[in-house]
Formats: sequence, C-alpha cells, structure tokens
Amino acid sequence: MVRQVKITTFVHATEDRSKVLKAIQNIFPREIELPPYTETNLEGYYSDPIVLLSFLVKNRKSATEVFNNLIKNLSSLDYVTLLDELLQRMDDTKNLYLRFDKQKAFLGKLVLEHHDSIRVKISLLLPHKVDPVLMLREYMEEIRG
Repeated sequence: MVRQVKITTFVHATEDRSKVLKAIQNIFPREIELPPYTETNLEGYYSDPIVLLSFLVKNRKSATEVFNNLIKNLSSLDYVTLLDELLQRMDDTKNLYLRFDKQKAFLGKLVLEHHDSIRVKISLLLPHKVDPVLMLREYMEEIRG
C-alpha cells in the first residue's frame, strides 16, 4: 500500500544536529537504518543558517515498515485524531501528510504536531475507483489490531 516515504525537517542554528538526526532515527523501526539523505543550506529571516534534511525511502517494503511503525507508535488520542483528519491530510494524488514533534521524537515518542516539526509525506499505492480514506482507515485499523 505504501510506495515511498519522504521525511524532511529543518535544523536551526540553535539546534544540535545530532539530536535532530536522533529524532529522525526514532521515526524509523529499529531494524531499519537511516537512508542516505540530502542537506540543503538555507538562510533564515535574520540571516541565520538553517539546514534542510531530506530523507527518502523508496523501497516499498521499507516504506511500509516505516508507515506501520508510525501508526503503531501513535498515542490513542493522536491515532483517533489522525483517523478523524485523514481526509484533510490527504491530497488528490494519494499522498498522506503527517507532522511530528521534533523534541518528543528525540525522546522516542511520536506525537502529531503542527509547529517546527518533522514532516512526513507518505505516497500511497491505492487502486483507482476506491475511496482512499476508507481504504487507508481499514489498513490502519489492521495495523493497530
């Protein structure tokens, strides 16, 4: 069901790069290593340096494992919130968008967030003529048990 997963986040000048990488690592299942990533140097509003880290998991099996790990490790409240917001979090090309709290991810907890977050884009492989929200909801319920 999952084609690929793209993860992006900013490393601000005030942040410890190794801690941000640890937060990203905590999004992945333990048995999967961080994939190669790209760094893009940017400049903030006050000319402060910002680095954009981009990770891409192209292997469908690994991408599915990453997605399953995300769903399994959400709190009950965040899981219910995600189920309620599936329609708003999906685009017309069957991509699902999630954002996770960077500091909590560093501590090993996956918490949905909107500000200064780790952004996750999940590209889904869904048959035509099916309701993507309904199909994804059923799949997520299978994962959670």
